[in-house]
Amino acid sequence: MDEAENGARLGLARIPPDTIDRIRDSAEILDVISDYVELRRRGRNHFGLCPFHPEKTPSFSVAPDKQIYHCFGCGAGGNAISFLMEYEKISFVEALKKLAERYAIELNLHREDGSEEFFSQLYTVQNHALSLFSKKLRSNEGVKVRDYLSSRGLSDETVELFDLGYAGDGWDHLLSVIKANKVAQEVIDKCGLFTRTNKGVFDRFRNRLMFPITNRADRVVGFGGRDIAGESDAKYLNSPETPIYNKREILYGMSRTMEAGRKDRTLIVVEGYIDFLQLYQHGIKNIAATSGTALTTGQVSQLRKFADTVYIAYDGDTAGRKAAISAGYNLMKGGVTAKIVNVPEGSDPDSWVKESGADTFRREQENASDVITFHFENTSLNLSNASERSRLADEITMELASINDEIIRRDLVRQVAERMAVDEETIIRKVRKSGRRAVSQPAATPEADPASPSSVAKAEREIVKLLASGNRNVADLLKANTDLETFLDPIMKTLADYLLRVGAENGNLSGALDLFQEKSDRERASRILLESAAEEDPHRVAVDCLITLEQSPLKAKIDEARIRLRDVERSGKDSSEALASVIELRKHLSQLETKRKSLLKGKNEIVS
Repeated sequence: MDEAENGARLGLARIPPDTIDRIRDSAEILDVISDYVELRRRGRNHFGLCPFHPEKTPSFSVAPDKQIYHCFGCGAGGNAISFLMEYEKISFVEALKKLAERYAIELNLHREDGSEEFFSQLYTVQNHALSLFSKKLRSNEGVKVRDYLSSRGLSDETVELFDLGYAGDGWDHLLSVIKANKVAQEVIDKCGLFTRTNKGVFDRFRNRLMFPITNRADRVVGFGGRDIAGESDAKYLNSPETPIYNKREILYGMSRTMEAGRKDRTLIVVEGYIDFLQLYQHGIKNIAATSGTALTTGQVSQLRKFADTVYIAYDGDTAGRKAAISAGYNLMKGGVTAKIVNVPEGSDPDSWVKESGADTFRREQENASDVITFHFENTSLNLSNASERSRLADEITMELASINDEIIRRDLVRQVAERMAVDEETIIRKVRKSGRRAVSQPAATPEADPASPSSVAKAEREIVKLLASGNRNVADLLKANTDLETFLDPIMKTLADYLLRVGAENGNLSGALDLFQEKSDRERASRILLESAAEEDPHRVAVDCLITLEQSPLKAKIDEARIRLRDVERSGKDSSEALASVIELRKHLSQLETKRKSLLKGKNEIVS
């Protein structure tokens, strides 16, 4: 969930649900999106060039009957509200306001709860902090910080361009400024710039070099601070998450560099603020930083909007290489090609570029390693030992099991098999085993549905698509027989629950997408809702799916019962009870076939 959406969820609680529903129902998605995208009708839907990523062939689809959109190229998806949020880079409340004005709906944001003022003040407080930190840096107090920046090789131009500042050595410098501007206490508590103890409220950042963190709209939403005095246990301190700052989504500096990345669809990711600034100063502009934390799936989603290939340039030590490998796998899980730059031992991107220059960095970037090669070359395991080679294979296949693109996964399997000097089937078996062990997680990318989904996954998807089709007879069948507890995929379960409760007879599925707080979940949901149900007999498909969902846990129980029976027989103990359990479970399984015939017969009776 990005920063606008994070605020959206708070706004959702502050604006009456009936008002939101009225705006959502009134907003005509084709009307709204046509203002921004040239659309042409193709069948029931309209298609155009996606406004969220470069493309030559239209893959951006708008479904007027379902009131949703989805891009089959980059995975962007949602309803009219989320489209405005994403395209205009505005908050949920601001998108509602635009739609309310367009469709002449009264939206009284200036109520006692002050929701609009709350979010406005959150941004204002960050700007007050930015101004204070900037003044402190230019003052006599900031001499030591300016000297530090000069010693790190950062020019005044770079410092000014990225609004660096200094948080003075005081407990309430910023607090005094904020109180003088009559900021509400709720904003002070939730802006992330202050800490509260039993002694009162104090500035969070003291005696630190300050790096403003901006969202994609280039608005300040938080700060990172580096300890200057060397007195703090935390060398770097970042703002906590707030209603406008979701650190899992934001990359430092990307609001200034995303267009450079979009030009050739490549971005470089570094860890630290100084690394970023040094490379940028040396002319390497397609760059972003993780603010010293691990690369998240949310950040991968942001990178994917602007780049097809991401080069990871982390510190040249053991910790940095390990983090680079992890980031590389996360990028591949998100559908992004990952390359790892070999930063020299003991160096970081900052010191390396200062000493060797940007040309050296670019040459190494051209020779960057793929993730598998880098993993093999930087493992601490002894690859001459068979058991340790097997451990490395387990490490890698655990990561490969989460990569949903079958073509990418197959190519990586081939690479691993060649390096291990084993046949590909050996690695494939390990991948399958790792996949069974792995805990089910939401996809890292909106388009990342399983390349070879299980029968249960197919059944869940098909039930959702049937419910979304608006076929009343099939919907009645599913309402009477669907057990949501048999669903394994949380997104499919949420969609099925909504459609079973609300129905899809009026065709408007926009409300279903507002159930998902995570942007990637919402985009995946929009894709499913846009897909058509199977063209064959929908009643028979529905029955088959219902039976499949009931059969799956029953078959698992039978397998477990068989294992218990085998163990009892091997032990020489009385196996009659274990055998009876298997027989009883098989009986239940056969009864499902009887249920299938009964449900299919019900369809024939409807037809006759």
